Amino acid sequence: MRAEIVELLARQFGVTSEPHEAPLHEIEGRQLVRLDGMKEAIAAYAPLMKALEPAAAAAYLNGRLGNLNTAVHYMLAHDALIDLSPERWTLQIYQHERGYVEFRYVLSEIVELEGPLSGQRSLWREQQLHHWYGNVMRPIVEVIAAAADMDITQLWRLFPMKFPYFHEALQKMPNHESVAQKFGEDYKFALHELGGEPFGRARNPLDVTFRTVDYPAAPGQPDEQIRMKTACCMYHRTEGGYYCYTCPRLKPEERAKRKEEMRAKLEEQALNTAAAQ
Repeated sequence: MRAEIVELLARQFGVTSEPHEAPLHEIEGRQLVRLDGMKEAIAAYAPLMKALEPAAAAAYLNGRLGNLNTAVHYMLAHDALIDLSPERWTLQIYQHERGYVEFRYVLSEIVELEGPLSGQRSLWREQQLHHWYGNVMRPIVEVIAAAADMDITQLWRLFPMKFPYFHEALQKMPNHESVAQKFGEDYKFALHELGGEPFGRARNPLDVTFRTVDYPAAPGQPDEQIRMKTACCMYHRTEGGYYCYTCPRLKPEERAKRKEEMRAKLEEQALNTAAAQ
């Protein structure tokens, strides 16, 4: 696998063969498909991200696994894959130098999988995503749901929100036009064409519609359109937390109130800036 792919996997997604020197907690990936192992991981992570209940830590942990999921899609876009089965990595939770808690997936070895045969990329993509979601991610997500007594659909729907953001980042990278195009096509295939069978459901739980909401801009500027989250991240169940402005659970009237409060604050800041000049 090319060095630049390996470097980005480590920098962007925490997928690396280099262990952190001082992890706060670590657990073998294969333990995360066991109920006792997942409960251990949730219990260790909960105080680090100030969760008020196990479900909040579980949602955040599941969201972090979304990085691993996006990493697979990134590799797919390069027509290359390494084996990220849980038995091949250890999850390390550590304190980032900027103060927040981060995840690292430390590979015991890098095992490259076969890429697509000539003219058979679509078939290869379908086979790889069917295996990834059905045999790798599904057991983990099901155990998270059981360990924290959560709605499994909410957990699955935390994954799609990462795709368009990383897709936009790829589009801005030099010499990544074809990779960005494949990434966009691949994640849309996973969301809308993969079917429910790999997830053990009648329908694909990743099949979401991305919606936008108005976000107030500086005075004199038009409001922006930003994406709503595809599921609640449970931030409101952390110390000092609240419903995010883009949370699908936030009532429209509460979002409208929050919008006017933000607009008033922007206007106040603009007035203070003008007065200081």
